[in-house]
Parts: sequence; structure tokens; C-alpha cells
Amino acid sequence: MTIVDTPQHDHGHQHGHDHDHVSATRSFVAWFASSPLRLVATAAGAVLLVDAGGTDDGAGLCIFRRCTGGYCPGCGLTRSAKHLTRGEVGAAWRDHPWLVMLAVQLLVVGAVYAGFGRLRERLNSSRFLLMVGAVNVVLIFGVWLVRLANGSIPRFF
Repeated sequence: MTIVDTPQHDHGHQHGHDHDHVSATRSFVAWFASSPLRLVATAAGAVLLVDAGGTDDGAGLCIFRRCTGGYCPGCGLTRSAKHLTRGEVGAAWRDHPWLVMLAVQLLVVGAVYAGFGRLRERLNSSRFLLMVGAVNVVLIFGVWLVRLANGSIPRFF
């Protein structure tokens, strides 16, 4: 008795469907990220939907704080957003300076995008977006380290 392996031809169809889905998702993300206005509107909507009260009574939703008992690089962002949406820039800066810096960046990019059509291509480039993202990662961690060092955020180690 001989056993013969027969190739399965049905698998290619499923793989093609997954590829189409990934491609469509990437296209949507690229389209969405190509407009600073869409990003700003989404961020503003998220801030308005979140209960921006924030307390120091417990760990809340922060996974970092739940796991370490310490304060994460984003500690104070929600409270800062609450103050910023109310126009309380000084209080927003005290709660988390990075959010104020990010808001200024978004205002500048939005103004340039709206006022200078020639620069839109540069603002929409992947290279520019990666550079801005990298600068902001460095900024948020830098702010966190400064806050830990000067005591404006409690140390956890």
C-alpha cells in the first residue's frame, strides 16, 4: 500500500485575503496620518471623551504604576490635557510639560500646513513624521528624567 501526498491548493486564497486586509489597513493609516488636522481632531476628541480628573489615590489604569508602584513617563498627561483644554497652560505645564510642547508643535505644524501649500509634501513625508516622532520620544523621556531628578515627580526606585 502506497500513501500519496496530494498538495493542498486552497491555502493560497486565504493568504491573499490576509494580504488584502493588511494592505487596506496600511492605506487607511497612511491616509489618516497624512493630515495633521485629522490627527489634531482625533487627539482633541480623545481628550474630551476621557475623564481627565486624574488622582494620586491609586494606580488607576496605568499599567506601569500597577506593576512598579512608580510613575511612568506619561504620568500627569491626562491632568495636563484637562488643564490645556480649559486654557490653563501653566497648570498643564506643571502636570506634564511635554503635552504643552506637543500642543505647540501641533499648532505650528497646523499653521504651516494650512498656510504654506509648498511645504505640505515635506510635512506628509515619512521621513519628517519619523523624525518628529523620534524627537518626541526623546522629549517625553527627557522630561520624565528631569522630573524624577528635581523631585517634581516622586521617585520610585
